[in-house]
Amino acid sequence: MITTKRFLSLMLTWVFVSLPAYSYELPRAKDISGSRDLEYLQRISNGVSELSDRAAKAVVFISVSKIVNQRPYGAIDPFDFFFGPRMPYPQQRNRKQQSGLGSGFMVDLDKGYIITNNHVIEGADEISLKLSNGETYTGKVLGSDKNTDVAVVQIKDEDFDRKGLTQLTLGNSEDLKVGSLVLALGAPFGLETSISFGVVSATGRGNLNITSLGNFIQTDAAINPGNSGGPLIDMNGQVVGMNTAIYSRSGASAGIGFAVPSNLVAKIATQLITDGKVARGYLGVQLSQEIDDDLAQALELPKGQKGALIARVEPGTPAADAGLRDQDVIVKVNKTSIRSRDELTNTVGLMPAGTKVKVQYYRDGKLRSTTVTLGEFPSNPMASRRTPSKQSDDTFVGMNLEVLDLNRHRNWIDQYGIESRSGIIITDVSPDSKAAAAGLQPGDVLIKANRQPLKKPQDFLKIYKSSSKILIQLERRGAYRFASLRK
Repeated sequence: MITTKRFLSLMLTWVFVSLPAYSYELPRAKDISGSRDLEYLQRISNGVSELSDRAAKAVVFISVSKIVNQRPYGAIDPFDFFFGPRMPYPQQRNRKQQSGLGSGFMVDLDKGYIITNNHVIEGADEISLKLSNGETYTGKVLGSDKNTDVAVVQIKDEDFDRKGLTQLTLGNSEDLKVGSLVLALGAPFGLETSISFGVVSATGRGNLNITSLGNFIQTDAAINPGNSGGPLIDMNGQVVGMNTAIYSRSGASAGIGFAVPSNLVAKIATQLITDGKVARGYLGVQLSQEIDDDLAQALELPKGQKGALIARVEPGTPAADAGLRDQDVIVKVNKTSIRSRDELTNTVGLMPAGTKVKVQYYRDGKLRSTTVTLGEFPSNPMASRRTPSKQSDDTFVGMNLEVLDLNRHRNWIDQYGIESRSGIIITDVSPDSKAAAAGLQPGDVLIKANRQPLKKPQDFLKIYKSSSKILIQLERRGAYRFASLRK
């Protein structure tokens, strides 16, 4: 017999078993096609996706390896520590394989030419190229240029699988404007075919100490380690730059990335493919510091005039043959205005050797011009050294001057890296003196004053007494510069 309690329990069980299971569904998206603003955003998004898909087919993932010799951890040869490395014995060093990752992009699919950064492939014993279709091949370096950080690599296998691949076109980076939308492609941290979106933050960025030649495009598109060598493309799908470096305290992207402009990439890559090297122009001058107001006045430059101040003309160079002299201020090369030493270095250094250029410059307050046939930049453009002379000591305008002597001033020469072998050396400068106000320092070697050579302190005294202002040419730690001294 079923009790009442048992009956109720069975009924509840039957009810719960018999009820259908309840399923919750999230609300579905409503039709938003009527909003014009949203339609524009969707079109932009679709356009960016289309550009990304096309460009990604030309991106190459580059991995390199090289064998280096190194000692076991903590093992230091005392002789090497104090005197530099000797010829290594086989048992002294272990061989270690180092690897690195970077990016590149295809510019000629038929020939298998890939452009990347020099620092990606520099010193590599083996180069592996993984294409966007998943195939991997060995690469060889056609040429590289450390001064601009551009390199060209070619796929060794002429019959490599080209299915699904494409090539990118180098656009005109001069047309790029601040605020232009760009895409950065590459393999950050080894994550292949990654894409970031941003704008051009600035163009013509110089003085970055990334390379010795060329300016850069700055972008906030995320660039991270592994992006090096990848393309920076505009909204036309053309390459406007090559991702090269970032400014970051952490090593990761901080929204400040730099790319080599496509015009420079094209110029260097063409020479590397054709000749395997870059024969860049050489003027044969050492440049001084940037021109401030005091220097401009001492050089008798027009108000507001900037330029590149020549500190020294090397003998037997194109500049010497064209009649250029120290204290000349170069203001134009052909039609390119020169407002700084970096602009002159870039303008001349990016021209091929043998180019004839018209150089305009100021000398003694007058604008002059000359024609220079650029030479080829030498591997060691150091000037020859001159023999020393010996004279007495003296003190003027708050500084102690001595004739530079090879033996007597050996410690000074070593400590301050002095290259001059004649002139007068400053051994002391009094605080709050005229010499200190002019920026003169102990270890400076005074070479000329108002274009007159200085062989002894009395030469400087004579010029100082007879002139209201003195323009001093000096050497400081191997670099030549000028100082303006007022009486």
